[in-house]
Amino acid sequence: MGLGMKKLLLGSAAFLLLSAGVASATDMPIRAPVYKVPEPIYDWSGLYVGVYSGVGAQESRGFDPTGGVAGRVNYTGAGFNGGGTIGYNWQFNRNWVVGAEGDFGYLGVSHNVVDYNDSPFNYNSKTSWIGTARGRVGYSSGPTLSYITAGGAWVHADDAIATAGASATNSKTLGGYTIASGVETMLGGNWTAKAESFYVDVGRGATVGPAAGFNIQTDKNRYQGMKFGLNYLFGGKQQPALPAYNWSGFYAGIVGGTAVTESRGTDPTGATLGQIGNNGDGFTIGGMACYNWQFGPHWVAGVEGDFSYLGIKQSDVQYNDPTANLGVKTSWLGTVRGRVGYSTGPALLYVTGGAAWVDLKDQWAFPGPMASSSKTKSGGTIGGGIETVISGNWTSKTEYLYVDAGHGNTLVAPGSPMQVDHTFHVFRSGLSYKFGSQ
Repeated sequence: MGLGMKKLLLGSAAFLLLSAGVASATDMPIRAPVYKVPEPIYDWSGLYVGVYSGVGAQESRGFDPTGGVAGRVNYTGAGFNGGGTIGYNWQFNRNWVVGAEGDFGYLGVSHNVVDYNDSPFNYNSKTSWIGTARGRVGYSSGPTLSYITAGGAWVHADDAIATAGASATNSKTLGGYTIASGVETMLGGNWTAKAESFYVDVGRGATVGPAAGFNIQTDKNRYQGMKFGLNYLFGGKQQPALPAYNWSGFYAGIVGGTAVTESRGTDPTGATLGQIGNNGDGFTIGGMACYNWQFGPHWVAGVEGDFSYLGIKQSDVQYNDPTANLGVKTSWLGTVRGRVGYSTGPALLYVTGGAAWVDLKDQWAFPGPMASSSKTKSGGTIGGGIETVISGNWTSKTEYLYVDAGHGNTLVAPGSPMQVDHTFHVFRSGLSYKFGSQ
């Protein structure tokens, strides 16, 4: 029995005794006490297992550890991740939950690249699986758990370089750490769904080479990504019914998180072979507004727009070409999207897609003076997430957006022209307020 219920019963008993004494003295009728119905308690405790899928993006860089070759390689791969999860939660009092969780799955990040102006030299950093063992702590607002999690991470990576007639490879399991945040919500029965954004750093890889004088070591194998998961909580728990929520109406709020660019530069004339990558990352924050229409008890459609600062800035000297330098800088991101979602009551699981605009600056030198171009690029975006009710008219969301802003302007340098293809992975959370009554 909870402390609040004990206090309620003791208070009621005292009230009844006092009323009985008064009634005995005055012979007046007694009004029955009014009992407040306690709020339902959703139980997150116990063992759970599940599956997840999502996307991972690499932001690693390679260099020659011997110092024989100047410059750096930017690995710009992205791909699917998916696997299984097992965990255990302990819930103490109504709101706080701690737990331990592990997962193991496929991480398919790979992008084989012919190095710019160095054909037939090519390189690749490929991952095959990822495993983590983490603790997590969360705050439960009832049927929704907002949490952070951190612990150890292991990634199996295959690095390779090749030239005409020579090649070298290295396959190794690397260990490091991961940190993540997410939201998990009850779907009914013992089923839950989650959206979680993660960061993984498993340190330096082994030296690959030499191959015809080339050596590469990956400096800080780093990955960002998003997992969408479905879990089952064991124990035969009889959870309270999920409360209804009216998602229709106008919303406004803030969004913020991180973003990784997967930009790649090539010579648009085809005269110079190969590719240069840029995988800069940065912080994003801004405002958003949305209008939803709820049709039926579970389905919601809406339109949403947002405008955010996007602070990505990176410039690197190209591997084996010390006079070649490619830089990418962004200043803001805007999107206008439609979205369709399934409502459990206190949570909305949705997919979204529409138009996107990115204000960016490309810089290119090869060799001599640097050419630059600043332009607002338009393209498309697609993604998904989970939005949950915090309290009253306040909601929060965790979402992923893939943004393709297309090709930048052609940059003319003395050595050869350059054109950059821009894509972005955005991992963010939001807080919004719904205007009007429920």
